Amino acid sequence: MVTSFADGSKISFEQAIVANATGFKVRLRGMSRGLEYKDDVMKIGKIYDIEEARKLGGIIDYVVGTPLTKVYVLAEHPDPKQQHYLSLYKMGDGPLYSFFIPYHLVHFEVPSAIARVVLFRDSLAKPLGGPVVEVCAVAKRDLRSGEVLDDYGMYMTYGEAVNSDEMCRNRYLPEGLVEGCVLVRDVRKIRSSRTTTSRFPQPASDQLRAEQYRVFPVRCGLRSCRRESLT
Repeated sequence: MVTSFADGSKISFEQAIVANATGFKVRLRGMSRGLEYKDDVMKIGKIYDIEEARKLGGIIDYVVGTPLTKVYVLAEHPDPKQQHYLSLYKMGDGPLYSFFIPYHLVHFEVPSAIARVVLFRDSLAKPLGGPVVEVCAVAKRDLRSGEVLDDYGMYMTYGEAVNSDEMCRNRYLPEGLVEGCVLVRDVRKIRSSRTTTSRFPQPASDQLRAEQYRVFPVRCGLRSCRRESLT
C-alpha cells in the first residue's frame, strides 16, 4: 500500500477521480511526475502555462515538497473588479490565484464522507459523464512474455494518469486490472503495457471495459477497447 503512494499509482487514481468530476485533463501522461516545488504556494501558478490550461479546459497535477500544503487549487477571474479585491486581500496579482489547505486529516475526512453518502445520499466527486482521465499500467522493470502481473504497488507495474483519448487510442492496460494478467509479449521498463500484450484472467473485466466504451463512444473515439496492453 505504501509503495503505491510513493510510485505514483495512488495519486494517479485520486487525480483521475478529480478529473472525471471536473472535466479537467492532464498536460501529459503521468502529470508532472513528482516535480519538486519548494517555493511559496501563493506563487505556484508560475510553473504552469495558463494558455495551455485554458486550451485543455483545466488541468490536474501534483507536485512534491511544497511547504505546509496538502491540496491546492489554482483559478483565474476575468472580472477586473474581482481581480482588484483578490489583490487587495493578498491573493497575489494573478492571473492564477492560489487556494490551498495545509492539512489532510484522513481520520476525520473519511468518516464524514461516508456519512454524507449513507445519511444524505450525497454524491462525492460524481463523474460528469464518460471517462476523461484514466490510469494506465507502466512497467517497473523489463517484463517477459508469460509472466503473470502482480497488483499495483508491488514489483511489476505502477499507474500513470492519462487522458482517455490517448488511453483508448493506444489501448493501454488499465492499472486497476493488472493483477493476474498474463503477458503475451515482452514489455520494456517504463513502457506502458497495452491490452494487446496481455490476457485478462477474468473475461468479465474485459467485457465490462468494452461496455464502458460502448456507452461513452464519443469521448474515446472507439466503439470498444477490448484488447489493451502495458504502455
